[in-house]
Amino acid sequence: MRKIRITAFFASFLCVFALITGRYCNIQAFAVFYPGFDTYCKGYYMVNLELGTVVAAKNETDRCFPASLTKLMTAIVAYENCSDLSSPAEVTHEAMDVFDTDDPNIHGASVCGLCVGQTGLTIRDCLYGLLVKSGCEAGNVIAYNIGKGEGEERIQDFIAKMNAKATEIGCKDTHFSNTHGLWEEENYSTPYDLYLIAKYIYDNLPEIMEISDTFEYVMPANNDNPEPYSIYNVNGLVNRSSNNEYYYPYARGMKTGSMGDYYTKDSNGNYTVKHEGFANLISIASQNGVSYMLVCCEANFHDTDGSRLYGHYKDSLALYSWTFSRFKIVNIVSADTVVSQIKVSSGVSDSVSLVPEKELSVLLPYNYGKDKVQQKITITADKDDNGAVSAPIKQGQIMGSLDLIMDGEVLMSSGLVASQSVEKYVPAIAEDDIPDITADESGNEPVVPEDKDTKTENGAAILVIMSVIAGLSVASVCVVTVVYNKKKKN
Repeated sequence: MRKIRITAFFASFLCVFALITGRYCNIQAFAVFYPGFDTYCKGYYMVNLELGTVVAAKNETDRCFPASLTKLMTAIVAYENCSDLSSPAEVTHEAMDVFDTDDPNIHGASVCGLCVGQTGLTIRDCLYGLLVKSGCEAGNVIAYNIGKGEGEERIQDFIAKMNAKATEIGCKDTHFSNTHGLWEEENYSTPYDLYLIAKYIYDNLPEIMEISDTFEYVMPANNDNPEPYSIYNVNGLVNRSSNNEYYYPYARGMKTGSMGDYYTKDSNGNYTVKHEGFANLISIASQNGVSYMLVCCEANFHDTDGSRLYGHYKDSLALYSWTFSRFKIVNIVSADTVVSQIKVSSGVSDSVSLVPEKELSVLLPYNYGKDKVQQKITITADKDDNGAVSAPIKQGQIMGSLDLIMDGEVLMSSGLVASQSVEKYVPAIAEDDIPDITADESGNEPVVPEDKDTKTENGAAILVIMSVIAGLSVASVCVVTVVYNKKKKN
């Protein structure tokens, strides 16, 4: 993923400016488009899901209290540690009694109507109660049925799994101390970490996404509800009720997390110090094939007159309106586009074409064209003095990089790879120069036959030798004959 910084020139065109930071992010240079209006939320984090581009952020690494956003992690651990969501869920006193208290941070908690000892309840029912109605008791029931140990140990074991999963996902400043998000000092996170948790669900757990997007679900009957009863989604962006002014038809799923007020301990250790409550929301919205995820944290729960503020909804709608009306995704370079060539030495071809490792698209204002984006090519492969790369080269081998740049800032990067393989050149051997190696019928070592020229040369040598021998023989006969005749005369 890449985050985008908009320079002063670009900002004047957009009436936006860049914010620069860099904590905790696995993205190269933290910078964002700025929406240009104030928000009720103390922190937020907004990402284009197609590109991973951050389009707006504020205090995204500051610690916050997630409240019922905690239930997203509860749902993750439940889903990944339960092989069958249709398995029965036991509702016990260990899971339920904690909510029967005068503790101001627990009293009046949101519930989904479960009863101790009820039958016919499944883990799937509990997940709907947890994410649709935001039932706090459903979190404990899930933990009791999935955690290991005896009694309340099961819930603590489940919470340990929640923290382990947060670390696995990449959260840097998140800790869970319960399954439901009711206020506890050690139950905290950050907008960025909460984005990682929500993005994990979006990428990996489609059934959890579907549950979080459900408007109405029918729960099984119990002692308090003799007939099956309906629960409705408490997320105003997806609740289609006619009297809901915050319903947003482009939104789908995720979770709210709110506290009217919360209390911390006084000097005597009692929870009597009252604090203004807050409202959180994680949402996803899509229009025309473009999707964004938005995390809004800690908008004041009450307005100045004491009425509900709903700042988390107001901020979400404003940010979605700004983003969908301002930006578009523009394809700059396709994955099969040849963007450069490089010379090849000692190969069957004297050059190879380079293409991006992936398609490169960027987020641009609607009145910007792709001509605003420059391409910077960097060759990283080893080259000789003539600027050539030695063969062999494999298709897909990384040869360099391609950066997309606007106003001096890198928007997106990709590796540059060889579009095809280039084998090393090997000189061919003439067929006449290759001896005919055969083995004799007895299986002895192969015999390399002499060629014609060798045979001819050998034959000529033999004839010469035979001629010399014959000549010597004639000379010898002549000498013997002369000697004999001389003796006879005497």
